[in-house]
Amino acid sequence: MISYWSLRYIDSQFLSAAATARITSGCQCGILNKRSSDSSKWQTRWCIIYKNLMFYYERESSARPSGVILLEGTTCERSVVHDDGKQFTFTVSLSNDKQQSLVFACESESECLTWVHSISSSSMQKSEQEKDELQQRLGDVEKRLEAEESAKSEYLNFTEEQVITIKSLRDENAKLKKQIEELRRDGVRENKHRGERINSLVASIARRWYNLTRWRKIIEMYVKSEHADSMKKRNRVLWQLMKSEEEYVSQLGTLVNCFYKPLKMAASSSHPPLSHAQLNLIFRNCETLYYIHQIFLQGLQVRMEKWPVLVLGDLFDMLLPLLVIYQDYVRNHATSLEVLTQCKHNPNFYSLLEKHENKPAVYGYSLEMYLTFPIQRIPGYVTLLNQLLAFTPPDHVERFKFEEAKSKLQELSVVIYEQTSDSESMYKTLNIEKMINGGCHVLFDTNQHFVRQGMLKLAAVQVKGAYRKDTKTGPRHCFLFTNHMLVTERIGEQLNINKEFGLIALNHCILIEDISDDPTCDKEQQSFGFRITLLDNIPDPKTITLVAESPQDRASWTVDIQQCIENLHSESTHSCYGRASYNNDPRNDPRLFVDGTFIKYSLRMNSGQTPKVRYASLDKLLERLMDARFLGVEYLNTFLLTYRCFTDGHTVLGYIISTYYDALSKLPDNGVPESPSYLPKSNNFEKSSPPPRPSISSINSDSVFMAAKYYSEVAMRVFNVIKSWISKYFQDFVSDPSLHERLMLFLDQVASNDSNMTQCGRKAVNIIRRSLALQEASGPAYPLKGIYDTYFNKRGNYCCLSLNVDCDVLALQMTVLEHWSLTEIQPNEFLDKSWVKDKEKAPRICSLMQRCDKMSNMVASEVLAGETASSRAKTISKWINIATLCREHNNFASLLQIVAGLTFSAIQRLRYTWSIVPQEMKSNLNTLKDVVSVSNRFKNMKAEIKRCDPPCVPYIGVYLADLISIEEGVQNLNSNGLINFAKMRMLAHTILEIRLYQQTYYDIKVVPDVIKYILVNCSNALSEDKIFERSYALEPRNQRPIAAANDSSV
Repeated sequence: MISYWSLRYIDSQFLSAAATARITSGCQCGILNKRSSDSSKWQTRWCIIYKNLMFYYERESSARPSGVILLEGTTCERSVVHDDGKQFTFTVSLSNDKQQSLVFACESESECLTWVHSISSSSMQKSEQEKDELQQRLGDVEKRLEAEESAKSEYLNFTEEQVITIKSLRDENAKLKKQIEELRRDGVRENKHRGERINSLVASIARRWYNLTRWRKIIEMYVKSEHADSMKKRNRVLWQLMKSEEEYVSQLGTLVNCFYKPLKMAASSSHPPLSHAQLNLIFRNCETLYYIHQIFLQGLQVRMEKWPVLVLGDLFDMLLPLLVIYQDYVRNHATSLEVLTQCKHNPNFYSLLEKHENKPAVYGYSLEMYLTFPIQRIPGYVTLLNQLLAFTPPDHVERFKFEEAKSKLQELSVVIYEQTSDSESMYKTLNIEKMINGGCHVLFDTNQHFVRQGMLKLAAVQVKGAYRKDTKTGPRHCFLFTNHMLVTERIGEQLNINKEFGLIALNHCILIEDISDDPTCDKEQQSFGFRITLLDNIPDPKTITLVAESPQDRASWTVDIQQCIENLHSESTHSCYGRASYNNDPRNDPRLFVDGTFIKYSLRMNSGQTPKVRYASLDKLLERLMDARFLGVEYLNTFLLTYRCFTDGHTVLGYIISTYYDALSKLPDNGVPESPSYLPKSNNFEKSSPPPRPSISSINSDSVFMAAKYYSEVAMRVFNVIKSWISKYFQDFVSDPSLHERLMLFLDQVASNDSNMTQCGRKAVNIIRRSLALQEASGPAYPLKGIYDTYFNKRGNYCCLSLNVDCDVLALQMTVLEHWSLTEIQPNEFLDKSWVKDKEKAPRICSLMQRCDKMSNMVASEVLAGETASSRAKTISKWINIATLCREHNNFASLLQIVAGLTFSAIQRLRYTWSIVPQEMKSNLNTLKDVVSVSNRFKNMKAEIKRCDPPCVPYIGVYLADLISIEEGVQNLNSNGLINFAKMRMLAHTILEIRLYQQTYYDIKVVPDVIKYILVNCSNALSEDKIFERSYALEPRNQRPIAAANDSSV
């Protein structure tokens, strides 16, 4: 029987090991008494230990062992005193089997301890450890040996070098000895030269020391001066210029390599999806611009290698003569987009373009976006040059060249803006057409422009005298253009146009603004509604009733629609006051757009556009405002929005009133005839001046009709301008009561004293009065002003809000709060950088920016409120979910605030916390970071804002940066003192985009308690210093993060 403890069968290997043990010195051996734990019989054996084996013999002289004990994995312990008198005993047992053990007895205590120690240290594991230690020591010795050999080699090399040096020194010494001998022979002459050399050497050393000391002081003074700080900022701008140029060249390379060249090859195929002529119109000068800016970038890179000496003026001298290529590109941009849209109707071209747009190198941008990048580059150069000149000293060698480059680029940027404003309108129109299911052919008309969009409820439709209510409760997406209006219904990602009333031709319709007396309408329709009658089918006209969200929204819609209708009617019925041009468009008469001393027009980029006012005196601007021949919506909106930059409300209202009374004074005593009997036969104009208005005294038989016609046109123009002013900028009359009183006095006088007013004029006066009453009585869309004034900046108890409120509820209430703050901003606050120069003129913008910073601090404070890493990770995950919901609600303001709070450096350093945030949440946060990235002046956010449908809450800083760029890049007056109206259009274009989002409201119910919590927590959030202190207290420096774990509670 073979057991673990004693093997009765001894093979040759055990015999060999036993023999080796007996001849090996140092092995523990001796006579022991042994018995098993379950037996009381003792046996005397001679035992010897060899490695992890214990052999025992009958006696010491025995040749073969009686058995062997495997000591590996056993434990050896001292035993208690037994009954048979054995005192010095120890037990050997397996660690996992206490039932089988052996008991050994010795003659003395010391012998017992020696055996216990020998058995305990006989394990092979300890031998392995000793082996590892020896190997490690051997490795250390080898490394030390290698180091010694390396040192030896270096020492030998050093010795050889020293030997060579000593040899060369000996040679020099020998030469010097020869020279000394020669000097000795030369005598006094040589001593004289030697003294001169010593004096020269001493003087050189003194001059060097003086110069070093002087330059050290100069450098120290320069570093401490303001000029050094300016040069640092200047160099930073130059680096930014190079980085932006690299990105721009990359974009041009993508345009050429990923779109132009593949489509050029496709155009040469047997079945081309587009012709070479279309290709050249779409990509005009793209390849040339790419090569030019490659050369410009290489020049920048060469200059940067010579830092800190940066000379860039000659590079701009090379770039400026090539701006004519940009002018040609800009001139062709609208045509490029138009041709591209036409090509997209070809399925082969559309599929090919979609394939190229899905390439990874394109980064998800469309071809239209890449075609727009060159137009955006020139204003980018102007902004960078403004920053560069701000940090360039007046006496700098390159300042003159930079100023010259800036002036030329500014002129081109104004021309570019005038073209791109129309191109952007066309681009937006084409995007809307792309969203419509089945397309909309009327949107391909390049002569019409986008005016506004928003949500309107379709209340009822009247067909053949019968009213029927709309069964769908949701609002309709409405789009207003200069020639048409679309009423659409969103189904998924597409918009559907109703065949009966979805497409409204404005030249064949009538707007009914006042339906307050209609008994068929309910209270909401009477207060916020208006009607449009479609006259396409005269026997059976259709009438639709649309309801706005507020009185202000209704007034804005009706004013713009009425203005578009009047423009179309004016263009189709009259242009001047003579029969020869009665049915002609005034835009086709070049005499109306001749530059004069007090008015300058912009260059006509192509023949299809009307020249716009570029510079003009105040009198000319007011004259054009009241001239019925120029009824453009853009000019009216631009003037009413920006007149505060160059005049005041009393001057404008005074000119409007004087224009009205001037027309009234020309009426004959018999007043306005009921209907004209005939039209004037002719009217001759001089080429040197615009067509003059007919003189009443010069026309005999036609004087009554012409005077009446002139008065009617002027009166309607006066009333339309006043109505637009009240509807869109009623705050002007609220902030200036004297202006409001003057307007009311004028309306009262017109209504009571003017017997010559037509029925349309009286109706217009009544509508103006009703608009004034509605504006005065209307309340805010969101009842938040009282809550905001009470709880913002109020100290109170702070609570972790995000853990107590549902994510969706909190996201919705943050959206309401941000949109209310946006709607509170008045248009005049965006002018003249009021939020920077004089904060009292822009209190709402300053308050909004202040709360934006506090909201970011609130997010960081809520994260740091958690005492454990797990609780902080939960808060981070919840705020990421809230930010994602804000993005879904088009709330980009709160999205940026949350991302700014989570990316705060004091939050990002919490490595313990971030290690247990789920990877999915981190990925979502990275996506949100890309959306709100500040690169290229919020390029990604701007693109996403343009793609979304109102309502929307944009981040106001995006537009403030654009407004600052316009204000700093372009002056209000030109060198002749004329008003720069092109700049006013640029400002109005940006501000009106904000106004679009201000006037489209969310249908969200306000929860006051949540709003209060947001405002109180925002006001009581930690400051930046406290945030850092709290962050370091929770996770001190140099503390290693725990391993990332999938915490199910996060």
